[in-house]
Amino acid sequence: MAKVILFKNNKGGVGKSLLCFWTAHILSTLSKSNDKKNKVLILTSDSQNNIMQMAGTKSGYGDGLQGYIDGRGSDLIKLREGLFYVPLTSTGVKRTFETRFLDVIEIFKAQYDYILIDGSPVLKLDNIFLEVSDKVVIPTFLDNVTTKGMVNLIGEVGVDKVAMIVPNRVGRSKMEQEHLNKLKKSLEGVGAVITDPIYQTSKIMQLTEKSKTIMETKSKQYNDIKQIFAKIVKGVM
Repeated sequence: MAKVILFKNNKGGVGKSLLCFWTAHILSTLSKSNDKKNKVLILTSDSQNNIMQMAGTKSGYGDGLQGYIDGRGSDLIKLREGLFYVPLTSTGVKRTFETRFLDVIEIFKAQYDYILIDGSPVLKLDNIFLEVSDKVVIPTFLDNVTTKGMVNLIGEVGVDKVAMIVPNRVGRSKMEQEHLNKLKKSLEGVGAVITDPIYQTSKIMQLTEKSKTIMETKSKQYNDIKQIFAKIVKGVM
């Protein structure tokens, strides 16, 4: 049965989609105990479906998740070997959505090793995704507003469910370092793991412009970022 991992922050722009996609790709390259590679699925509550653009996938959306909810099924979008995606084509949540989604997720869990969810605060979808998730990864900025929201989110999710907090798109200012230190101090004894910051850098932009992930470069200049993603992957496995 698949492990379900939700990437969530109630603030937009913190890099949930990229972290979700790159983590999913890494998981799909890893082998299970029987030497077969993991089979990974990405779901989303992002109606812009940015992950398809990041992956360089130009196929149509089809019926997406709604097709499965309605019982019609839909074509899976292959992003990489062993990595598949179900887009969101409608943000209209009907009364029956939650019940049917719970049935659909059980079917997916029997077919995949990991299900990663790119969460966005759209209507009630994230509440449903949170219910079915085993672990939550929280990307965050290092500023007052996002930090307060993130701490509130931990209270909402429950610390036992938080796999990792990832400071992302971080600058190198003294203020951000102070926020990082405050964040670490506020979470002392709570048990939530904080990764090293992923700094705002043109290196990441260069990869996304080429529709590549961190797994698709051999350049040593990405080693620090690879180490952070290795920690994220270890935390969700």
